[in-house]
Amino acid sequence: MRLHARLLLASLLLSAGGCSWFWPTVVRTSPREPLFHSGFPLVGPARLDGALCSLVTLGPDALAVVEPPEPLDRAIPLERACPDARSSGEGWPNRAPPLVRLETPHGPVHGYLHAPKSATGLLVAFSGLGMPASGWVNERFAEVAARSGLATFAPVRDEAARPIWFDPRREATRALDAAEQIASACAIEDPRRLAFVGISMGGLEALLANREALGRGLDTRAAVLDPLLDFALVADHLDSFWHPLAVDAVQAYFRRILAGRYGEDPAPSFREVLRRTAAHPEAMTDPVADAPPRWLCEARREAYLVFFSEADPVLGDGQREFARACRFPTRPAGAPGHTPLACRPELFEELVRGAVARPRVACPGSLLRGREPEERAERGGVEAREQADPHLRRIARRPDPAIDLHP
Repeated sequence: MRLHARLLLASLLLSAGGCSWFWPTVVRTSPREPLFHSGFPLVGPARLDGALCSLVTLGPDALAVVEPPEPLDRAIPLERACPDARSSGEGWPNRAPPLVRLETPHGPVHGYLHAPKSATGLLVAFSGLGMPASGWVNERFAEVAARSGLATFAPVRDEAARPIWFDPRREATRALDAAEQIASACAIEDPRRLAFVGISMGGLEALLANREALGRGLDTRAAVLDPLLDFALVADHLDSFWHPLAVDAVQAYFRRILAGRYGEDPAPSFREVLRRTAAHPEAMTDPVADAPPRWLCEARREAYLVFFSEADPVLGDGQREFARACRFPTRPAGAPGHTPLACRPELFEELVRGAVARPRVACPGSLLRGREPEERAERGGVEAREQADPHLRRIARRPDPAIDLHP
């Protein structure tokens, strides 16, 4: 497909010359259409809007992602960070959050602490692969969370190893340990109000952190966007040769991350990089047992909210099949591309609200009969929509995971 796409573009160039009217539309001028939506002949496997939404989401961090990781030697202890973070008060959005260092039983943790005054809870925001924890995505998550009275901790992934290898379960466990320390040291009003959001690899880490928190008896919730779910399927997708045009663009970008950020030039296969986790003697992550398809279907479904984009050129759509097989409820992201936050900014609000919400408890039949008629009609309408829309359908034996926008 890569060769076919290049031949197609070369043919267009030779036949059309400078005739701009002949070129396929990629950016739409009508406010009634998505900003990026490629037209004929860039349709089907040749669509480009998914790649554009994926890369545009990186925004000003696009170059930082392909450069060596930031130094962490300017981190300050948590006891100094809490007063500094809270002292910014109403002026917090205009001040850079402090980089803090915490010691945990599973090793040191670095991260950025966004702590407005009188925080009532804590949101932990996990970044995508290579994305700086101090970048615009986590700044936006923190801004949305602050409006709900939440502090935000954005952990910095450990990227010091060479050759690079990743340990999502260790990252998740250390972040949870750090969050419990922050809730205590920074006088979070309700330390039990803890939630997780994450995108891409950070989405996997958020799911694992929530699983660990639930195992510790905490009442937490995670909301994730296009999480890494299956190491093997993702590696096969990123290493593939025959793939759509959008995959070609993001595949090259991720190889640039391996070369520019982690010094692996020429870049190895993604299967080789992900295989290092299973082979490393210090790894906490079991790429098979810790993969969400192995445990998420049997987990407390109301504690997890998973958003999928229309088409994921980075991780592929094959890893999502398990959710359909076990009828795990997911939400549509409403845009193409991997973690398309820039193409649909409303996702920030939906992810944060989904993470901090608590599921409604279904009323027994005797109590339901005593409700007002209009409330019963509203519930009937919700059930009808859930039957019509597979993304909204609930499993009858599970608690209703509908989001309460006013927790």
